[in-house]
Amino acid sequence: MAILKRFSTPARVADRHPGAWGEAVAARFEPYVGQFPQFYDPTATNTPADAAKPMVSWGAFPAVLRAAEPAPVARWSRADRDRGLQDEYCEWTVERRKGKIVRVTFSTELPEYWEHLFETDPNRLLALYRRLVDPRVQLADLRGPGGGYRRENKWNTSRPGRLAHMIQGSNNLGAAVDLVARATIPRKRNGQPVIHQQELVRCGALGEPLRNSDPQIAAAVNEAARAGDEITFADPIGLYLGRPLTAGMVTPDGADAADFWKIERGDAQHTLRARFEVPPKRRYEVGDIEVEGRPIEFGGQLADRVQVWVSAWIKDGNHKPQPRPCEAG
Repeated sequence: MAILKRFSTPARVADRHPGAWGEAVAARFEPYVGQFPQFYDPTATNTPADAAKPMVSWGAFPAVLRAAEPAPVARWSRADRDRGLQDEYCEWTVERRKGKIVRVTFSTELPEYWEHLFETDPNRLLALYRRLVDPRVQLADLRGPGGGYRRENKWNTSRPGRLAHMIQGSNNLGAAVDLVARATIPRKRNGQPVIHQQELVRCGALGEPLRNSDPQIAAAVNEAARAGDEITFADPIGLYLGRPLTAGMVTPDGADAADFWKIERGDAQHTLRARFEVPPKRRYEVGDIEVEGRPIEFGGQLADRVQVWVSAWIKDGNHKPQPRPCEAG
């Protein structure tokens, strides 16, 4: 492997202006590369062919909400109602018919990529909205007061229906780059290295220590950095969905519930968007499927069984990082 020509689009989705996206990602990296020597831009620095490519994964259901709402039904209901609570780099929306769930749609799509489409290929953006969200969408609906793209617009909210991409405040490329870059700094407290996941996040001010995602990502990056290595996101940069755990799901006709997971954006290796829906020919709905003896009444029940992941490149380095004191906590 040599220097990456440019950053690929998420999941390498087709794009008429891939160079513009690559430039946008490079611009996100640029402020961090000089400030954090062990975080690098693979379009400016070589990545060896033998560089490690670890995958970090975590649960899609918000750990913060799980801690705040011990009762399962209460937390599932709250998460379904408010995408602002879905803070694990994964969001979902639920569709019902006569009160019963018929479809749950999951997305890890970066809002920055949809901003890129608005600026470079608005017709493609509109076509995606009409295919994935609602055929009634108009381009004016997606434009904010200043003329730019409105991430949270009338079609991409917490309302029942289908979502376009992530909108929760920390579910974006900028937050992910910031976390990885800052996690390359080893930390110490009272002269001792900080290596525990949640303690590291608190110490380095690396996000929310009670999440599933932030501690997992920060700990993996920090471990490599302490060894003197250099770290970056693997190409294609993005957050991706794993298939849901369907073991223990009971369907009315004995069908394998895994067959009801349909990828809508990306592919099996890099899934950006997928739905869980029973084909009409089977004559029952998602709400007729049982999980651990309980019918599926909330999208959060499925989110409990979905994994999110990101992969990194780690290359050998000769850095001798000096642990810094905690910034917080």
